[in-house]
Amino acid sequence: MSIVKDRVKKVSGLFDELSLDLIVVVGEANLEYFTGVDSGLMLIINRSMDTALIVPRLDFQRAQNIVGDHVNLIGYSTVEVPQRMPEERLFVSKSLGNYLLREVGLKPNNIVGIDNPDSPVAKELSSVGIKIININDSILKIREIKDEYEVRMIEEATRITEEALDSVLKRGLEGRRERDVAAMLYQEMISKGAEDVAFKPIVASGPNGAYPHHVFTDRVIGRSELVTIDVGARYHLYCTDMTRTIAVGSVNGKLRDAALAVLEAFRKASSSVRPGVKARDVDSIARNVLAEYGFDAYYIHSTGHGVGVEIHERPSISPSSDEELLPNEVITVEPGVYIKGVGGVRIEDTILVTETGSRPISRYPVDLF
Repeated sequence: MSIVKDRVKKVSGLFDELSLDLIVVVGEANLEYFTGVDSGLMLIINRSMDTALIVPRLDFQRAQNIVGDHVNLIGYSTVEVPQRMPEERLFVSKSLGNYLLREVGLKPNNIVGIDNPDSPVAKELSSVGIKIININDSILKIREIKDEYEVRMIEEATRITEEALDSVLKRGLEGRRERDVAAMLYQEMISKGAEDVAFKPIVASGPNGAYPHHVFTDRVIGRSELVTIDVGARYHLYCTDMTRTIAVGSVNGKLRDAALAVLEAFRKASSSVRPGVKARDVDSIARNVLAEYGFDAYYIHSTGHGVGVEIHERPSISPSSDEELLPNEVITVEPGVYIKGVGGVRIEDTILVTETGSRPISRYPVDLF
């Protein structure tokens, strides 16, 4: 079964639940999830579960290679220059909404479920009396639970990430600029099979480690300091997320104590991951460990998040989360300590929630010293 047909089946219940006449998907990440295409403009699903995917005209052939004949693929352009080829399926209009009105035949009082009610398509439909229902929350809940294919793609993205990080670390960090290390990570991930990075790599050395989302600089990595490297590859549209904090030479004092506290928090929080556990309880475990060592005031973010076609998905592993962990969710666990003017530590793995517990997808060593 194709990805499109398999994924589309997951929204079939929304038609009766919400009395929908049509489902329209326009969000970039949702389009990637349903189709495997990274340049889709609009996916249309009717009650018979027939689908049509609209892509930019210049991406028609590439998209066709991905979806084959499992979806009615249509190229979109605002002007027909040059004239279409005999076999080319092309829709020409100033707006995508016109396809739904002219070709699909939507009328006033039809009910359409759409994942972005603020999009131009949704506004165009509303302007002619078509009722719009926001279904993004339902789609995000579906995306939370990963199938076997998704797990394999995340595992492969993780393998690439770990091999890239290992290659860079073996070449040494001392004496290199943060930006040079980031560039090496980029190059290694792409050369090892990634289609892109999941996010801009974080390379935070010395006092820069105090910034959780530090942007790499010209700072030269010195001896007797920590370097936090947060990195992830993207493979077949799927992301991974991994952070390791590396000691360059010997590190002592408060920063060493913080590093050991974070390592313990990471291990205890990770071992608590299993179905039925409240996401906020995983967060509490990490936070309580850091409190025991006097570092809880320096822990300024949540403990994790879901991972999929987006680097941050549901569930949120945070103090305010009411969600329970479910089998086949892929999440991160990433406690950290950030001390202004001193530095920081973060350790992060991507983890699969299984039927009976969990297993780490990230397998790169977490040893700090």
